[in-house]
Formats: sequence, structure tokens, C-alpha cells
Amino acid sequence: MTQSHKFTNRLAQSTSPYLLQHAHNPVDWYPWGEEAFEKAKREDKPIFLSIGYSTCHWCHVMAHESFEDEEVARLLNEDFIAIKVDREERPDIDQLYMSAATSIIGRGGWPLTIVMAADKRPFFAGTYFPKESSPGRVGMLDLLPRISSAWKTQRREISSDMDQIMALLKQQNESASGDVPGLELLERSAKEYRNNYDQLNGGFGSAPKFPSPHNLVFLLREGQRTGNTELTEMALHTLTQIRLGGIFDHIGFGFHRYSTDSRWHVPHFEKMLYDQANLMLAYTEAWEVSGNPLFKQTIDEIFLYLSDKLKSPGGAYYSAEDADSEGEEGKFYVWSWEELEKEIEGGQLTFIAEAFGLKPAGNFTDEASGQASAANILHLESENAFREIAQSPKWEQLRLELYRIREGRVHPGLDNKILCDWNGFVLSALSRAAQATGDSRYADAAKELAGYLLSEMSTEDGKLLHKTGNNDSDKIAGFLDDYSYTIQGLRNYYEVSFEPKYLEEAIRLQKIQLDQFWDEDQGGFFFSAEGETDLLIRQKEIYDGAMPSGNSIAALNLYFLGRISESKAWELKSSRIGAAFSAQIQRSPRGFSALLQSTQVQVSGSKEIVIAGSEKDLHAVTNALRNYYNPFTSILYHPESDPEQIERISDFTRYQKSIDGGLTVYICEDYVCQQPLTDLDKLNTVLKQGTGK
Repeated sequence: MTQSHKFTNRLAQSTSPYLLQHAHNPVDWYPWGEEAFEKAKREDKPIFLSIGYSTCHWCHVMAHESFEDEEVARLLNEDFIAIKVDREERPDIDQLYMSAATSIIGRGGWPLTIVMAADKRPFFAGTYFPKESSPGRVGMLDLLPRISSAWKTQRREISSDMDQIMALLKQQNESASGDVPGLELLERSAKEYRNNYDQLNGGFGSAPKFPSPHNLVFLLREGQRTGNTELTEMALHTLTQIRLGGIFDHIGFGFHRYSTDSRWHVPHFEKMLYDQANLMLAYTEAWEVSGNPLFKQTIDEIFLYLSDKLKSPGGAYYSAEDADSEGEEGKFYVWSWEELEKEIEGGQLTFIAEAFGLKPAGNFTDEASGQASAANILHLESENAFREIAQSPKWEQLRLELYRIREGRVHPGLDNKILCDWNGFVLSALSRAAQATGDSRYADAAKELAGYLLSEMSTEDGKLLHKTGNNDSDKIAGFLDDYSYTIQGLRNYYEVSFEPKYLEEAIRLQKIQLDQFWDEDQGGFFFSAEGETDLLIRQKEIYDGAMPSGNSIAALNLYFLGRISESKAWELKSSRIGAAFSAQIQRSPRGFSALLQSTQVQVSGSKEIVIAGSEKDLHAVTNALRNYYNPFTSILYHPESDPEQIERISDFTRYQKSIDGGLTVYICEDYVCQQPLTDLDKLNTVLKQGTGK
């Protein structure tokens, strides 16, 4: 039966879950496009731009309070042209106007509210606005008439403001180049992490706390590079506390977005695909460093969550699960004591209550009111509690029972967009997990995902799409991050499959990225391809936020692919990225930890390990390599049969053949190769010079 709606606007034609959430608002929303800008120009109205995403809690709040309200809608429809943008579909729009917001009001966030002229120049910015004003916060009913009046009576002042804002944005977008980041910056960054470290709870600073796994990977690699075990332990302790805390879903697995408290106990409940990938990568390196079974189990639990809730029929992964259900954040995930008593037998309830800190009065306070919530979030107090749970046969039975009960609740919304960059990130995570653990499930999933990216997310001329669709109007051309993450994913997957075609594809896409995105004048990559943007400015971004920036990942790709393909020019471009953003990095190096990972390898140098011989030999060597942590290594396979493909990619491998048809390993560093190793004992002796588990 077709549901009838009182209102329907142009967003009903969209495929974005976020835009569709607003398709039946009384607001006369437009999608981003020329129709809206032409109407604004023709009617001399300002544009009200609202940017958010489908799993954003405060976006939902503002929608319910204001965009579903006919009084607010009347003000918007009469005096503005209203445009809705899904930040995940159009990260280029989001980046530009988030920069504008931080320039205008000193902060940003979602929902992002921008008011601008028909020529796309902004003059007002904000985030969440309620319907009605309260002390210290203006509401939409007061705000909209004020802006409309200013537009009609203060146009000269507004025009001057827009000119100043655009000048500032252009200035910010010009790379302040300097020296290539080096050893001093690595040391200063490590010191800043030590100074901000929470020794009790792990992580850095106070609440709210974001996992920021690339920070932890930086510390693991810096600990390995320098032998400073303090840095390693900071990362391992933080990853332990995150896994034990309520930010981890102990029933259905996967990680929530961030913690609202300092103990990782009370999460913001949305689950993002990129967080799962980023954390899987961090736990993989933590497992390689420590051999701690907690980390290996966490890798598997992330994989199980991805497979259970986010995997599409085609093998790619959906974007997110919402924080809200039935209009309430976290309702799907929390437990009342009464419900637990009803569903769980007394002795079993005592067992899980002690293990997970569950209490009759609830075990956390409401973030907004500070009052006891009367609800419980599962969390473990210590590794001892984890070991007790892990060794108990009844916990898995109880977990499955709690999962069954929870599945009967109203589920949070699923954002079923498939984005190229986020899936490229997952490809890296699955590939690195497969490489580190030898688990064929991860390798199989990575193969399926690599195939999807190369077929479904590619255009006929071999370029990448950011988002695909049923017709051309639904398709969005690839951005910098789509190329960076897909190249990295293919590069990582080659070291699982050792099929040269994936390395060839990574190199082919790297050439396209350089041709379409590279700034030849100042260095670094633009976020949008040449000729593909409909914005006033081509943005360049280096800050490593929730995800590492496309420039940071590109710096690593260029370095390793440059080594593999013997392209010194690519290695130099890797360094030039750091130099292009040197001034920003120098001001606050902790905000650029993924970029500094390329500095780590540039400072310490990398190894290229070439395995020659049969597939049985390949399997034996990769098993041996699994016992050692060396993140500054590339692995190549020179097969006995059909070696031409890898020789075309890496010319130096043509000289690195199997000796007498048996296992042979060549370890090369700084363009010099050691004597070939022909048995595993000798190989292990050499590898032990690094860090073993």
C-alpha cells in the first residue's frame, strides 16, 4: 500500500538516504544543482544551504523541530531557496562550506547551516538551530526573518563580508610550503602525544574522546622505528581500553562513533563504516606488535559486524547505521534492569552484571541532563574481566540470546550508500588483516570487494566514481579520497593475493590521480579533479580527521609505489606533499599523524622483500613474515611460471629468480639487495633483527 504524504518536494527523486529523509518536509527543498541557483538569481533570494548525513543525531533533531514544522517552512519558502546536501555524497561541498563556517564563527559541525548568495559566496554560518529561541541560542523563527531583512536592507555590507570570506578561503587554500617534514617533527609529535596522554583510561585529552586510530598506528610505528616502548604501550593500552569500553558493541560487535566520557563508556551510538575500517587496521598492527589475543579477537568481531550488518549483496559495504531508533539515541543498544530480569535467568544475570557493570539503577548518566539514565551499557572494567568472559562457555550463549532479543527491537536506520573511498578503506583493512592473521575469510572478502571497486565503481574510461547509481545523474565523479583509498586498498590486497593485476591497477589509478588532481605549482593534491568541480574554489585538505586525508594516504602510496615501480619522481612527490603543507603541520603535528606516517618511512627507509619460487614457497615465507612487525616493507612475488607481469611493474625483479628452483628470498633496502636467502632458518635470523611478537 502506497503511503500518502501531505508534502513532497524535489528530494523525493534522490537516491541519498539523507535527502530522502527530507523528501516530505513542508520545506521546498532543492538538491544541489543549477535549478536552485538559477531560481535564487532570478528571484533575488539568498540560498539556505543545509548539510548533514543520514545517521547524524542533531540533524534528526533539527529536522523534527524545524524542517518538519510548517511555520518554519513558510519562512524558508517565502524568503530563501533551500538546498539540502548529503555531506557523504558531496564531500567537496561539505569541505568548502565547513571551512567557511570555521572562518565565520570559529567552529563547524553537523547539521551545517550556510546562507549564501546565488553565486555560491557564503555570508552566514551556523550548525544546529532550534525552532524557537532560548537564552544564549537563537531559534529559526527569529533567525530567518533577521537574515531576510539584512539581505534586503544591508546588501552592500553583506557583499563586502562575502568578498572578505572568499579572500580568506582562497588564502587558506594556498599551500604554505616549507621544508620536508623530518626527524624533528616526528620527535615533537611523539612528545605532544606523551604530554596529552590519559594514563588511566588511554587516549588523549578529556571527553569527548574519539578513537582516531591513525594516531595509534603512528605511535605503534614510531615505537618500532625508535625502539621507544613507551609509545608502543600508549597505543596498546588505548586500544585495550577502547575494546573493553561501551564504545564497543559487546552484543552485536562493531564500534560506535566516539565516547562522550573519558572512560570510553558512554558512546555516541552511530556506527560508521570508516571507523570499522580504521580500527581494524589499528588492531591488526597492535596484534602484529603484541600477539595479544584480545586484539586478534577484535579484528574478527569487526569483520563479523561488517558481514552481518553492512555488507551488500555485491560484496561492497554500506555506509553507516544510525544512532537513533524510535526517535531516541541509543535506544536499540541499552538495557533496563527490568528487561534483563525478565529475559535472563537469575544466576546468568548475576554473571553478566558483574562482568559488564550492569546495575538496577542503570550504569551511566544522560549526556544532556546529567541525570541517571536507568539504562545500562555493557562494558568491561579490565582485561581480567575480558579473559573471564572469553574463557566462559556460557557467555557466548548469553551473547547470542541478548542479540536475539535485541534483533526484535526497532532497528536504527541503515544508510545504504556505497561510497568508493570508504570501501577502499575497508579493502585495506581486510587485506592487512588477512596478511597478518592468515585468515582466508578476510582474503575472500577482500577479493570480492576489490572486484566490486574495479567493476562497479569505475567508468568506461577507467576513472573512479565516488558513488554509482542507476543512471548518469545519480553518479558522482571520484574525488581525491576515492583514488587514494582505492589505490592503497589494491596495493595492500596485492600482498595477499600476489596477483600482479591488482598492483597494475593501483599504478594505473595513481597515474590518473596525478594527472587529474596534482597541483604542479604548489604541490599536493586538490580534492576535486581538474574540470570536475562546480564550486568557486578547488580545495586542498591535509588534516587527518575522522579519516586520514587523501593527501596523507597519497603520500604513502606514492612512496611505496615509487619504490616498487622504480619511479624516483613519485618518491619525490611523496615528500613534496609534506613540504606543501609544512606550515600547517609545523603548527600542530598531532593533527597530521597519517601524513607523518609517510615521514616515518621516508626517514627510516623501507625494505622490498621479493619472494621467488613456487606457491608453496610463497606460502612458507609469508607465514614466516607473519611473526614480525615491520610496517615499512613491501612484498613482491616473482613466480616460477609467468613472471613477465611482475617484471613489467618492477623491473628489478627480473634479476631476482629462484635459485635451483627452490625457495629464495631477496631483501632490498635503499636500492641495494642483500645476498639471497634460500632457507627459512636464515630468513628468520635476518627478520629477528626487527621486532618479533
